[in-house]
Amino acid sequence: YIACYVLLYERPVVIDPGPQNGVSHLIGELERLKVRPTIIAPTHIHLDHGGGAAELAKLFSAKIIAHPRGAKHIANPERLWEAAKAVLGGLAEVFGKPRGIEEDMIVVAEDGQVFDLGGDELVVLYAPGHAPHMLAYYLKDAKVLFPSDAVGVSFDRHVIPSTPPPFDYEKALNTLERLKKLEIEFVALTHFGLADKGVIEKAEEKIREWHEIARSCNDLTEFIEKLMKGDEDVKALHKRYHKASPAVVNFKNSVRGIFDSAKRL
Repeated sequence: YIACYVLLYERPVVIDPGPQNGVSHLIGELERLKVRPTIIAPTHIHLDHGGGAAELAKLFSAKIIAHPRGAKHIANPERLWEAAKAVLGGLAEVFGKPRGIEEDMIVVAEDGQVFDLGGDELVVLYAPGHAPHMLAYYLKDAKVLFPSDAVGVSFDRHVIPSTPPPFDYEKALNTLERLKKLEIEFVALTHFGLADKGVIEKAEEKIREWHEIARSCNDLTEFIEKLMKGDEDVKALHKRYHKASPAVVNFKNSVRGIFDSAKRL
């Protein structure tokens, strides 16, 4: 369900190191590969993407890339942790509480900022919608996009939007429009694996579809019932994943976020 990407350049990068409770496994793999990352690049601070960033950065004396709105929560994750427990319940404990880190270990990135990796360039793109502080990354020469949760959860060519509160519908669509304009060979998904550029188009269609369904519903229960009965991707999700899995918990939060967003507009 959670993919981490290691970019093997002169200055190695770890994109989306994942949750705190998975860091020991990641460290073991990096040691096996004899890789010492110089940059840790979480796409955002949510536990399943950036929870392990601080511990990894401390171990390898690496810098952490962060959005201006996310940097303080990487340095001191107490408020993040309390919010995560309120939203995720027991799943937060499964992911683990993030460690804090000194502010001088964090690079607050600008939109469009380029990091020279020695063999390619990594471009930072602000990608709000799923979260206001979310980043996407683009490998310039390799033409690989790391879109994070902008394209949701993808499996077996199914796409489930990732739209938890406080989801911003307009900003999410603007982000996807921006990403579609890039020249892309592969899309590297955190949830999960490699896809072609078509996954961006499908994510956009799915978000629009869910938004229209939500607008037609009187309450959240009706919205969920319509998706469970009529959405083949949602049916496939519940067939594939256990009800307590991160994918299903994400679905429950996503329907709430997009429903709230639809009623605001």
